[in-house]
Amino acid sequence: MKTWTALLALIWASITLIGCSEPQETKQSSPVAVSVVVLKAEEIRPSREFVARTAASARADITPRIEAEIREILFTEGAKVDQGELLIRLEDTRASADLQQADAELAAARAEMESATRNLRRGEEVSEKGFLSEADLDKLKDRFNAAESRLQAAQAAVQKAGTNLDYAEMRAPVDGWIGRLNYDVGAVVSPSTGPITSVLVTDPMYVEFQVNEADFVSFRRRGAESAEAFSKSLGLYLTLPDGERYEQAGVLDFADVQTDASTGTVAMRAVFPNADAVLVPGLYVTLRVEGQSGEPRVLVPQVAVQETLEGTFVLVVDDANQVAQRFIQTGSREGALLVVNSGLEAGDRVIVEGLQKVRPGVTVSAARKQIDPQTGSLTQAGEESQ
Repeated sequence: MKTWTALLALIWASITLIGCSEPQETKQSSPVAVSVVVLKAEEIRPSREFVARTAASARADITPRIEAEIREILFTEGAKVDQGELLIRLEDTRASADLQQADAELAAARAEMESATRNLRRGEEVSEKGFLSEADLDKLKDRFNAAESRLQAAQAAVQKAGTNLDYAEMRAPVDGWIGRLNYDVGAVVSPSTGPITSVLVTDPMYVEFQVNEADFVSFRRRGAESAEAFSKSLGLYLTLPDGERYEQAGVLDFADVQTDASTGTVAMRAVFPNADAVLVPGLYVTLRVEGQSGEPRVLVPQVAVQETLEGTFVLVVDDANQVAQRFIQTGSREGALLVVNSGLEAGDRVIVEGLQKVRPGVTVSAARKQIDPQTGSLTQAGEESQ
């Protein structure tokens, strides 16, 4: 009995000590680290974007002008070639034989012409003395005329045969890039078989696009001179299929004189320098046409923008280093940035890294970073005060 009494007393004492002990203080969590970009206002010129396609500014098909066998290919497909460079040799045996035959016929025609000339001269001399009738003199004149015609025909045949022999060597007509080979060595080609290959001129490069009728009419309403001056004042830029911006600017070059009845659009063309051959024909690109002047607009990094059913928003850090949610409206894209129509101001600190770790009302430690406006890459710009 005493044992049970002592055990109960010990349990009661333990409960009493537990109940009287002080609660442990909860360790306060440290601020969440995030990265922010301080928004700036920059001049944004009014712009339009069009889906466009590149095209060679010139194309020369290398088509045989005689029927012959391909004897030698002297170029590499896809390589750059210079004007006058020898590309293909055709079998020239037949052309060479034709030239020799034409030379022989020309020699015979010259001999005949010399004989007819001598006979006519003698006939005219004796005719004046009354020793040759008018009829016989006319025959001599006819032979001279016939010999002269045969000589001219023989000269033309030599020229044609020589040209055909020259055609056995096919040269690049312009500076450019040579395409794929359609026939191999040993193939018999002729004018009817089509081009053996093609040379494309890609510097400059054409960029073709379509504009709607209303915009085109507005453009033409300016008049020829003012429209030309207006087109020169525009800034034309390309975004390539990999998302990178083409470093060279272009100029407006051509507008069609009629609309496409099926689409209600007008074909237009821009010209871009392409000395480094970055552009190739057939690329789908985005053509951006910018006006001459603009107005200051706030830009926000695209990486900071989030979407919900309620709308588009970003997370900002206020002066107390607390996170706040801002619903915004955005406009056109400027590289890695978006134009802000409403909801943000210059100087706002927008979170670009650590978005998944925070929510509105949370205190954060903000590190300021800079963003490349074209690529979107972030670089350290110093720590913000906590």
